[in-house]
Amino acid sequence: MKALIRSVIFNRWLRFCDKIMGSSEYSFGNIFLSYKDGLVIRATDGCLTAWMKIAECEPFYGEVQIPLRLLKGFLIGEKTEEVELTFIGDQVLLHANQETLRIKTSQPKDRERMEPFKEVGRTHLKKFVTYLDFATAALEEGDMTYIGSFDNHLVMVASSRTILSICEFDDSSFEEFHFSVPYMSSRHIVKAMKVYQKDCLLTLAIGDEKLTLLTDDFGMQICGEKSSFDSKIDQVFFENGNPEMLYSAFAKYISKAAWLLPKDTILKISGTDKEIKFFGTYGSVQYKAELPMGISKPFEVEVSPHRLRSALARMSSRLFLIVSDRFIRIGDQKGRYVVIPFAHIR
Repeated sequence: MKALIRSVIFNRWLRFCDKIMGSSEYSFGNIFLSYKDGLVIRATDGCLTAWMKIAECEPFYGEVQIPLRLLKGFLIGEKTEEVELTFIGDQVLLHANQETLRIKTSQPKDRERMEPFKEVGRTHLKKFVTYLDFATAALEEGDMTYIGSFDNHLVMVASSRTILSICEFDDSSFEEFHFSVPYMSSRHIVKAMKVYQKDCLLTLAIGDEKLTLLTDDFGMQICGEKSSFDSKIDQVFFENGNPEMLYSAFAKYISKAAWLLPKDTILKISGTDKEIKFFGTYGSVQYKAELPMGISKPFEVEVSPHRLRSALARMSSRLFLIVSDRFIRIGDQKGRYVVIPFAHIR
């Protein structure tokens, strides 16, 4: 089998694969080449798996495993327009200009296929990734991201110990579905899309154990679990209040607290009809700030400034605050919200 691959395309998809795999040792740094209407690369982090067609070629059996670092290394500084890739027995040959890389491979295994799925709706890729980036910004390894439908719209919800991030797509229409995916694979998707850098229609689909993302250029499946919409989260959408515009200094004080205090420190934020106060302490370090902005309803919350800073950094500069009977909700005009429960429910 022989294939001619444009160097710029080959290099971009290898960087894409690198972001999909992340630092996971599941694949030991390997990608997998197979045939399906052309030459296909598969990359995985053990939960997230992506397939992409990169060139035309003749059919061949199974999947061929190749270390990603070898392919990336061969393309460093490569200025030729095309790279020739050839399978000869148990060897893969890459040729460009006066250089040849020969890699001995193991016996091909059966090609890994996408699992069956049912389409539930479509949206735009860039918006999906922007919202996924926001929803997962305050999470850490071991946390889950909920992706599902609410009132026919697509929503994302990510919950940690002190903060809840919510995104609502106001221009989408989806069949009912509920699915939760691991934080790490969510972040790998975000990072891979920064390499992809294109906007297009994105189809979402659901199978028994996988969430599927499809475009004309690639397909992805992410492991997870079907999970129903939490009734407590449901209340966040319906419990409204008076939106009050936050001064820009609010985000500045959160950022300063995150810089000055260790990662696991809790920042207390309280609001009265005269001001909003910030207070955090750790060992010999104490941080206090006062924002001369009165709030119609008093509140007191405790939150990780590091998680809140990550979320606010991905929101618009104009922020609005709503104080309910149980939580405060900070949002922007693009359907992104941060919800923080009261430290002491009154």
